[in-house]
Amino acid sequence: MAQITRRKFLIASGWVAGGVTALVALRHRAVAVAPTIIFPDGESGATWVQIRPDGACQMFFPRIDMGQNANTGLAQIVAEELNLSIEDIQGVQPNTSQVPPLAVTAGSMSLTAFSRPMAIAAATLREQLRGLAAVHLGAPLSSILDAVGGFRTAEGQSLSYAALVNETSLVIEFDDTKSAPALYTFDSNRIKQQVGHSKTPLGTRGLVTGEPVYAADVPVAGVLFGRAIQPPVRTARMASIDTTGVAAVAGLVALVQTDDFVGVVCKTPSAVDAAMAEIEVTWDLEQPINQAEIDRLVDVDAEMAVGDLEQVLLDQSHRKTVDWAIDLRFDVQVQTHAAQEPRAAIAYFKDAGEGGHQLQIWTGTQDPWAIKRFAAMDTSLSEEDIIVYPMRLGGGFGGREHYEVERDAVRLARTVQRPVKVQWTRQDEFTASRNRPASAHRLRINCDEAGNLSDWWHGYVTGHVILARDRLPGWLLPVARLGEDMGVVKGALSPYEAPHQRVEFKDVDLPIDLGVWRSLNAAPAIFAIESAMDELAIQQGLEPVDFKLAQMGDQHPRLQHCLARVRALSLNATLPEGSGYGRGFACGIYDNRCFVAISADVQVDTATQAIRVHRLCCVQDVGMPINPGQLRAQIESNLTWSLGMALFERLEVGDNRIKSTNFDNYRIPRMADMPSVDIEIVDQPSIPPAGAGEVALIAGPPAIANAIRNATGFRALKLPISAADITAGLRGDRQVPVN
Repeated sequence: MAQITRRKFLIASGWVAGGVTALVALRHRAVAVAPTIIFPDGESGATWVQIRPDGACQMFFPRIDMGQNANTGLAQIVAEELNLSIEDIQGVQPNTSQVPPLAVTAGSMSLTAFSRPMAIAAATLREQLRGLAAVHLGAPLSSILDAVGGFRTAEGQSLSYAALVNETSLVIEFDDTKSAPALYTFDSNRIKQQVGHSKTPLGTRGLVTGEPVYAADVPVAGVLFGRAIQPPVRTARMASIDTTGVAAVAGLVALVQTDDFVGVVCKTPSAVDAAMAEIEVTWDLEQPINQAEIDRLVDVDAEMAVGDLEQVLLDQSHRKTVDWAIDLRFDVQVQTHAAQEPRAAIAYFKDAGEGGHQLQIWTGTQDPWAIKRFAAMDTSLSEEDIIVYPMRLGGGFGGREHYEVERDAVRLARTVQRPVKVQWTRQDEFTASRNRPASAHRLRINCDEAGNLSDWWHGYVTGHVILARDRLPGWLLPVARLGEDMGVVKGALSPYEAPHQRVEFKDVDLPIDLGVWRSLNAAPAIFAIESAMDELAIQQGLEPVDFKLAQMGDQHPRLQHCLARVRALSLNATLPEGSGYGRGFACGIYDNRCFVAISADVQVDTATQAIRVHRLCCVQDVGMPINPGQLRAQIESNLTWSLGMALFERLEVGDNRIKSTNFDNYRIPRMADMPSVDIEIVDQPSIPPAGAGEVALIAGPPAIANAIRNATGFRALKLPISAADITAGLRGDRQVPVN
């Protein structure tokens, strides 16, 4: 994007109305209907940091906050570079007309991608101000030393940032063809004051005092309320519709119907409920919606019996005719996001004069620039006529990247020419959101005479993840799906060495809506990998942790360290004596940059049909920990989610619909389910920070499954695991005996 355009963004927002601003250039690309994939590359990024005339430091937040508080970590970096406290940073969540497009907030990429560009922006600002201080004091630049909130000299002179900044607007643009200034954040010899310390997340006060931080709380004058009928799946088409009772609903403003879109606009939320209850729709489906159809589509054994699977990730001297020591199938069921905050959006077509209109959208989304592009296509407005105000999310997890509740609000608001707020019901969140697809994995492993891995064959079938419906036009999706879906391949390559390996997969279109779910395919794939490796060690009479450490060779020292450390951490407590208690371990790598190992202590009581996880230990290495407190919080959330994936969560489908509609029929972990948690964060001050938002989830479920195996001798081959499965297994069904 040209320099003048970037400056226009800043001027339009009032950002450069006095003060000194550091602007780091952005090389970017965006496809009209794809997710916004715009990450900094090396020395470039899109970050703005400013010292205002009153000495305050302001920064545009480059990330959307959905509970991970990544912007707080980035603000700590700014504070470190400027010798400020994080309390001195005033963060601003920009709308889509204030900055060029930024990447979708997803993939645990926030600190990985934006820590260095943010540091460059702040350091560039610091050094420019140092030059101003030298001029002001009439001293050599080399004599201007750092001080809290400004500079000093050895002779005792000092200048605050406020003293160096006046009402004249000055924009400093970093030249990314030259070397970056010294970055304090990444100086492993520096004693840091902000980075590496636990800090209270920015914006906490607004959360606890009821400020309008969520889309549903935004005050818009004259707002009406609306909702649209949600199909059972996005490929469904209306066969018939009955709206005869809608007109009689008190408070109805409009019934809106175009093609397969039907919604209402009312004066009150209760009127919306009443009007929606009067609409009856029947649907034509391309596929039956039931568990049997899902099971048929992901039947890995049926697919592998026909021949090679469609996609090959790794083929290294593969041998098919081997007397396999391990030949197991693992199944992982469909899971949904079950976000605590039902999504909401407000749309408002504001008269912009000269016959034009400007569309404003307030929404909690992971990708506001994609919402802007989709709204432009939906309304035939230009993107310049649309502003999206991204609000905080009450949980995203990959489920809020699409144009969904925003579409409903935009279409209803356009009809009535009034601002309209649409908030999904809890049932909408379950039946109309996107789901993590079911998957089936066939793991075949063998060892040589020395007990080392010799052959590895992993084939799996799952649904689409990134290349789900509505990502691309319908005609383009089949072409895109000829390549690899990066969500489907996540986590499929194991960290273990074998001279003969093959990893292959097939992704299919399931009869329910699919999409990104925390960790994508990594958690299901690593559940299968870690369970199979554990079983192989047991069958050889080896301790599983020792066996896994040995089979990594020297390729993954950071993962080996995590696994060895979590075993040591687990030994701080002893398992109770008696039957039914067990301890298991698992480890994994997320996206080749984040390393984690987990131990689980469980109790299985077959008499009461209960599985209880008493303790979870986690050692995680994500490089430099910017905010250890927030990192710990992210790990705790992943451990909680691990309980759900391993023991509780399963989306029920049948009768051509999703039958799980609320928390009474979709079980998630509760307070009473929580075990004690011990967490150790590996400090790697010389390694740039990597993400943590979905890392521990990849190792938690297999650690629990391996602990159940250790406690009972039952090898869980499907998730979620139930006590009834264990009881049946111990009677002979699907049990893998201990040698």
